[in-house]
Amino acid sequence: MMKIEEARERFIPAVEEILDQCRLVDEFVDKEKFRMMIATIWGNAVLEPDRSGITEDDLPVLHDFLNEELNRVVGADENLMSTFEFLVSKKGADSMSRLQTSQNHREFLFYFARLILQREVEPKT
Repeated sequence: MMKIEEARERFIPAVEEILDQCRLVDEFVDKEKFRMMIATIWGNAVLEPDRSGITEDDLPVLHDFLNEELNRVVGADENLMSTFEFLVSKKGADSMSRLQTSQNHREFLFYFARLILQREVEPKT
């Protein structure tokens, strides 16, 4: 199984690329877009770990790494669970509308929200 240090080394460049895509001006980052992109990465990694260059055994380490990055960029106590809570909230729905997120992408995120939050979630409008 991959160690957290290896995950950092392997995935920091991808996170930096995401940050560049989320950067509004200099050091200002669209944190809502960052959350959505990290949630998407997590969903894709869970569905097809090999396409992410990891094994299923590496998922817990990737999970911890993504939580570290959410905490660093979005704020203290931010993690995948709170990110999916955000995405299924009214504010998350408004954010996805602002970002012009496709219906398929929204359904993908809601699918993983149900798995992670272990409850039924309804899209907010």
